[in-house]
Amino acid sequence: MADLLTNKVVLVTGAGGGIGRAIAIAMAGEGAKIAVTGRDTGRLEQVTGEITLAGGQAAAWRMDVSSEAEVEDAVGKITKQWDRIDILVNNAGIIHADNPVWSTPISHWDEEMAINLRGTFLCCHYVLPQMVERGEGVIINIGSSSGTIPEDMSGAYGATKWGVIGYTTSLAKSVRPHGVRVNGLNPGWVETGMTAGQIPVNAGLEWTQPEDIARAALFLAAHAPADMTGQFINLFGANDHSGHAPGPV
Repeated sequence: MADLLTNKVVLVTGAGGGIGRAIAIAMAGEGAKIAVTGRDTGRLEQVTGEITLAGGQAAAWRMDVSSEAEVEDAVGKITKQWDRIDILVNNAGIIHADNPVWSTPISHWDEEMAINLRGTFLCCHYVLPQMVERGEGVIINIGSSSGTIPEDMSGAYGATKWGVIGYTTSLAKSVRPHGVRVNGLNPGWVETGMTAGQIPVNAGLEWTQPEDIARAALFLAAHAPADMTGQFINLFGANDHSGHAPGPV
């Protein structure tokens, strides 16, 4: 265990697997206390078990980020247990099977907006007041290459990630006077359960690993300059070759 984040309290959404799990484990390895949140309590307990077995500190809370009541309740309980939340990582997200943008089902649009975009807003809404009061804090929002590059498929997902990027940059400007830094990461194709089977065989694309994204998140949490806010780090260079556009995280 290292000490870059000793005694910092980190809330990670969607931490039951994939990128969220990798970020939780990486930050726990630097001494942080990890609030592992998500909808699948069984998977959350597995991640907390991995962290504690390695000598870290973690606890699990069920939190559906699309539910205001659940977000408010979980943030309150985490704060009660550990006094504060120093770092918020908004990672929770979903993507439905590809549909041309013009034929996006309304149900897909509503669900992805509720989790990917509204969920990011709700978590910031309930965590930020305590950060502003203390005059410090870090928020890391997970965007996507699909939020920077127009695509003809997965319209709801792309729209949510364009929204996350716009919200992040505006939020950063809003809370900068209060000592809170807000930045984000834009992954491309990452090898997770959510993207399993989506990359065409022999498409000339390389998988980015969740641990690669976690290292970038750790940089934003522990190494980024104090004046770095409202910025996104693009992490899809390995995906973007042979004429193929990056896909969603």
